[in-house]
Amino acid sequence: MSNNYPHYEKYSKYDQSKKLTFYERIGVFFQNTKRIIKIANKPDRKEYLLIFKICGIGLLVLGVLSFVIQLIWTIINQILHIG
Repeated sequence: MSNNYPHYEKYSKYDQSKKLTFYERIGVFFQNTKRIIKIANKPDRKEYLLIFKICGIGLLVLGVLSFVIQLIWTIINQILHIG
């Protein structure tokens, strides 16, 4: 099975065969964080509205789904208590 993901090990300053100390791991974490923040960009208005719409649709779907499940359990509970 081939791995199509890029190999980021070659970008690391540390040898992967040795175990890093706690302070080295913290240093690597902050280096990676700095790199990510440097390449990240703020979404423009169009991207922000798209994300807002997707989140809104997700909340709506979850709300409807939970309402339907609660409705089904209420009906089942009433049927079992009547009979």
